[in-house]
Amino acid sequence: MASLTAALCVVVLSACAVLAERPSRQFEELKPEQAVCMQDGVSYPIGASVPDDDPCTFGCFCGSPGNIICAVVKSPRSCAFMQPPCVDAVYVNDPTQCCPYMTCPNGPNCQAGDQIIPAGQTVEVDGAQCRCDGMLSVCSISISHEVHLPQN
Repeated sequence: MASLTAALCVVVLSACAVLAERPSRQFEELKPEQAVCMQDGVSYPIGASVPDDDPCTFGCFCGSPGNIICAVVKSPRSCAFMQPPCVDAVYVNDPTQCCPYMTCPNGPNCQAGDQIIPAGQTVEVDGAQCRCDGMLSVCSISISHEVHLPQN
């Protein structure tokens, strides 16, 4: 049994010695035709980081067999939109952001009837005084009528 163990040790050690004599190719420069991923005319070996300007991804690398693999942070379909403080908001697509966003081109405002009222202002709408407080329009009508008291 001892000779069997000794024989196995010799085989394992000799295999390790053979592998140790091989030069490592980890840091060798690959020729463009040997590279497995191409992006924007640049060659990348398997496992190398690959630059990417997509704001929805990060950590891109050259994977086998020649596919560039990136982690997806968010897709535009999964974006949540906060309602800005206006009734005339518009979507803005910024190429540096993953998600489009909404903005108020005319500043904060609200609506009474068909009229858009800037925040903090009071205007007349259909005979009523309407004020924009936040996104809420508050309208009031002054009713005045004469009261005649009987004369004694």
